[in-house]
Amino acid sequence: MTKLSSQSSAPASYRLELRTPLVLLMTTKHMGNLLVALHCVQEIVNASRGQSLVVIDESYRDIIEAATGIGKVLYYPRQRLKIASLRAKAKLLYDFYRQLRQHQATLLLDFDGQGQASTITQLSGIHQRIGPVDARRGKGVYSQQLADIERPPHRFNDYAQFLTTFLGQTPKPQYLRLSEDPVKAGDFATMLKKHGLAPLKPYVCIHVGATKAYKQWPIEHYAEIADWLADQDQQVVFIGAGDSDAERVSRVQAQCQQPHLNLCEQLSIRQLIALFQQCQFFLGNDSGPMHLAAAAGATVYAIFGPTGENRWGPLGHKARVIRNPMACESSCSKKLCPVNHRCINTLSAAQVKAVLQRHPF
Repeated sequence: MTKLSSQSSAPASYRLELRTPLVLLMTTKHMGNLLVALHCVQEIVNASRGQSLVVIDESYRDIIEAATGIGKVLYYPRQRLKIASLRAKAKLLYDFYRQLRQHQATLLLDFDGQGQASTITQLSGIHQRIGPVDARRGKGVYSQQLADIERPPHRFNDYAQFLTTFLGQTPKPQYLRLSEDPVKAGDFATMLKKHGLAPLKPYVCIHVGATKAYKQWPIEHYAEIADWLADQDQQVVFIGAGDSDAERVSRVQAQCQQPHLNLCEQLSIRQLIALFQQCQFFLGNDSGPMHLAAAAGATVYAIFGPTGENRWGPLGHKARVIRNPMACESSCSKKLCPVNHRCINTLSAAQVKAVLQRHPF
């Protein structure tokens, strides 16, 4: 399979194709990956001068509407497909692919390269299909893939290969700027009042969940930190989404000595962005909401265990990673650890407090 070189500017033929109808595919179900990719997607959109159609999972409509410069978007109906009847599912897919093909693109750039994105690529009807080097399926899906070259390890740089290849750019890792006012001031004040958050008292957002157990800091430590923050005259707001997050928040609150506000499953992504933009800081595990808080401009304290912050850490100068200085076993991995992931499980509340105490409350 022919591979594009990402070490030099794209061939002239590809630079010209960016000025013709183009599809940018980023249908990841992982919020963090989308947020990390969006700046690179936007740069390609700008270069295409309005010729791009960006394809995104419909769950993240609020993020796209709070972003700037994304342009025309087609939403993949992943959640509706899960619950639809067979007939309704067929109609959803028919409507989606009809709109995709109506764009009459001559080039598709698949930023995700995983699962559903590969299927959409195959069924797009687009002849020129460029995918990432780490795509799960390559042969028969893409006409070409980006070259596998040495690059900085952060996931952002995987997406930035498209900019290097097609535009000759090497961007600094960054999020796409989100709107400073995704929720109108009056609506935001009403939201705070509805949920019992005192509007003139500072608050801290805490996310105790994560998609993987090895990313989750122990609940008893979160409970201790929440009570300590309340003693610092901070309102504590637990956020999250899904049954797993809700269950962990309930367990944390059961161990707290003071009452704290539980907004898990209560807010839209748009409302979360507004909440993050006004908070003192965000504290949480390596997760999608952590990236959302950082992209919204919040000060972020991210707790990391066996996953590497060099690869998955929050971007920006207002983000700080907290991890245990204790070295892990050489045989430790994310899925199998001989010492029960002590890197995150033995990180104490006192160690986290020592970092947070330097924050100007």
